[in-house]
Amino acid sequence: MNKRSALLILALSTAVVGCSTSSKPARPSIEQTKIEVPTPVVTKPTVRYTQNVREVTSKLKVLPGRWKMIICHHSALVKGNAATYDKEHRKRGMENGLAYHFVIGNGVDSGDGEIEISSRWIKQIKGGHVRDDAVNEVAIGICLVGNLDEKKPTDNQIAALKELLVYLRDEVVGAPILFKIHCEADPQHTVCPGKHFPTEEMRSLFAPPPPPQPQPASANTASPAPRFAPVRRAAK
Repeated sequence: MNKRSALLILALSTAVVGCSTSSKPARPSIEQTKIEVPTPVVTKPTVRYTQNVREVTSKLKVLPGRWKMIICHHSALVKGNAATYDKEHRKRGMENGLAYHFVIGNGVDSGDGEIEISSRWIKQIKGGHVRDDAVNEVAIGICLVGNLDEKKPTDNQIAALKELLVYLRDEVVGAPILFKIHCEADPQHTVCPGKHFPTEEMRSLFAPPPPPQPQPASANTASPAPRFAPVRRAAK
């Protein structure tokens, strides 16, 4: 074997050894393969008008099932606020004063969209805003300042009312609650809260009650006896 052939054999053997001993890529560690799970984003309700209501209500004991209905009104007056209506209602003989639980201002004698809280809400006692006292016992009364039979409520009043309704519905009442306007609770006695009140917009925030389901017949209940037509006697 000449020198040239020996060098060629040596080069080939070195290449084979190099290929057979090449290091494999390192497997990623558990830490490297760990998948980062994003933290879910919890969307909080926008709070613009109900901050004070939330702070006051958080200190109250609102019993589950205490309130079963929300009834909306208008004041039928362009001016006024919770304090002036409270004085007027006391003159009428209401010992607990202001008949409503909340009053939403129109910017004249209180802030535009400002939600004022009645002592009735703080004490968690019945309202005095409809004729039927049994309804007053379980119905939260909300009054928008203004004559809504003549003029629409302000944008801030509408936004404040929606925010208040959603807060009461989702975070306070704790049970399905009905929504009504005053003329539905006192039919034939009032047009309150006026033709410009956004009734359907507010009603859409509340699901209608489910229709009553038919009760299945009990196995022990006897079927009613068949009814037969009376037998007529032949004329003589």
